[in-house]
Amino acid sequence: MHNSTNSSSNSNTANASAGSARVLSIQSHVVSGYVGNRAATFPLQLLGHEVDVINTVQFSNHTGYNQFRGQRFPADHILDLFAGLQANQLDTGYTHLLAGYMGNSENVRAVETIARQLLQTNPGLQFVLDPVMGDEGALYVPRELVALYRDVLCPLASMVTPNQFEAELLTGITIETLDDARSACNRLHELGVPNVVITSSELKNSKGTLHLVGSELNATSGESTSLRLRSRALTGDFFAALTMARHASLVASYGGRLGALARACELATATQAGIMEATQRHQQATGIAVSDSLVRGTRPSGMVRGFELRIIPSQSLITSPTKSFTAEII
Repeated sequence: MHNSTNSSSNSNTANASAGSARVLSIQSHVVSGYVGNRAATFPLQLLGHEVDVINTVQFSNHTGYNQFRGQRFPADHILDLFAGLQANQLDTGYTHLLAGYMGNSENVRAVETIARQLLQTNPGLQFVLDPVMGDEGALYVPRELVALYRDVLCPLASMVTPNQFEAELLTGITIETLDDARSACNRLHELGVPNVVITSSELKNSKGTLHLVGSELNATSGESTSLRLRSRALTGDFFAALTMARHASLVASYGGRLGALARACELATATQAGIMEATQRHQQATGIAVSDSLVRGTRPSGMVRGFELRIIPSQSLITSPTKSFTAEII
């Protein structure tokens, strides 16, 4: 760990250039807990961005609990909601699209349709794709989604935030070393993505440390830079939203120069690590034992609830993280 550290669309675009974005976020939703849109909306708003949401599922709680109830929404539901925005010209001011859990191929195609229409309205739209497919070798969506994310959505995206397993699926590269991770970033650049963040990679000979490996490409000059951050904090929907929020605020000040992605990752990692520690302190204070051997179906609900991120009590760490991380240029 490196500790050192219409109202018209014109007005919305002007706000974005000053560091504020208008975001359409399409991903999962839970009534209780913090995943998907529940994890993304608050930090984006707290950091000064307007957020509209379309939910791909609505569950009582995330699926790590013993039970969950709710519905997975079909593609026509997602497209119908977007059509309602279009009918009222509410789609004209979006500067960013954030897409997370889709769950099936039809929903991926629905996001493609929305992304293409938003890009037609605003060619400068920033599309941040979190290709939620699985983790630690386990695929929890239909395998056909891998090719759709790779061949359909990645070419439209301006940033992707896969974890190690998802990056391996998208690129066909097994990530065991830093060079492997950089090769995977380059492969994603070749697919058309200028900003790549591979989160939570566990590399050989670094057990217990997670590596964030990112790469930023200037499409005009062809210049790129790669970075690494070491942390013990797991990443996910919350981290993707933090990275997008910070990058949206920073990119204008960099004026096309490389460096905005590295700084965004530093700030997002600092917040994530701080909130993970706050969550762990809460677990200890409430007597929750952390064990990797817990098996779904045997975990008391109170124990699982104790693992929910302490976002609201720790909200000051979103705007003003107390930890500091420095990206290593590699």
